Amino acid sequence: MIPSTVPRLKFFFPALILATLSCGPAPQPESPKPPSLPDLPRAIAEDVRFPSLNRKSIAVVNAPMLGLSYLAAGNLAQYEAAGKPYKLLTIRCRSAQQAGVYIFDIKNQMKEPKFVASYGGYFSNTSAGPLFVFAKGTYIGGIVGLPEEEAIQTGKEFASRIPF
Repeated sequence: MIPSTVPRLKFFFPALILATLSCGPAPQPESPKPPSLPDLPRAIAEDVRFPSLNRKSIAVVNAPMLGLSYLAAGNLAQYEAAGKPYKLLTIRCRSAQQAGVYIFDIKNQMKEPKFVASYGGYFSNTSAGPLFVFAKGTYIGGIVGLPEEEAIQTGKEFASRIPF
């Protein structure tokens, strides 16, 4: 006697159809999201962190600072020396470790960042102008609007005012 394969096929085709219908369409690949800003303390006025020579104004600025989505709220001071305007910024973090991680987040959002070894910071041209950023202690410091060499020179006094 030959065993009948009809009863097995009777269950195979409905199971195949059910399995095919339950799969649904292939998932759409998610578009990469820009990294969210870290959980930082509320920005407070810290005038003492900025040199007073050539300073025109200082303000607490909400995120995104300078229109750059990767810069959190902080302090922004405007300067003008020899007819050349530039800005200094600070962003306060909860810990030095958070500042260290955040500086890499900023670097990853910059286009063609250049490492500045003497500061452990990064320089890049952005939509807000040339931007030099560095981490010191629980702070991120930055200089906007100056070429790299001038930003590094200006950063010496500025960095000395930022506590560890």
